[in-house]
Amino acid sequence: MNWGWKIALFYGSFVAFMLFMVFMAVRQDFDLVSEDYYDQEIAYQSRIDQMNNATADGQKVTISKSDAGYELAFSGKAENVKVQFFRPSDDTKDVVLEEATVEGALVVPIDRFTMGKYLVKVEWSVNGKTYFQEQNLFVN
Repeated sequence: MNWGWKIALFYGSFVAFMLFMVFMAVRQDFDLVSEDYYDQEIAYQSRIDQMNNATADGQKVTISKSDAGYELAFSGKAENVKVQFFRPSDDTKDVVLEEATVEGALVVPIDRFTMGKYLVKVEWSVNGKTYFQEQNLFVN
């Protein structure tokens, strides 16, 4: 085999490798954090205000594991409760709950989760004032 065939073989294998990489890149699945990410980013100041409200008023949601599942304990009566258990690695495993009123605690069954990391986003209101809290949760 002379040097001309070696060069042609080298370039041919390089092209085949690049085509394989393009094929693999096209098949890659990208999970977005949110479909309306940019709109949420623009309105993020309201989230900051809600977090500051929670700190100033002493409103807090405590998450604990019980036999029934994960219990979200509120400081008192909460209205318009929206809870999202956001799974960063796979958006199909997110758990979203909405309740009109919660007295004390909200229990989420453990069978709704898979092992891994979740970001718990809780939004609620008390007497017309809205609050927001984020917390990491590791399900094992």
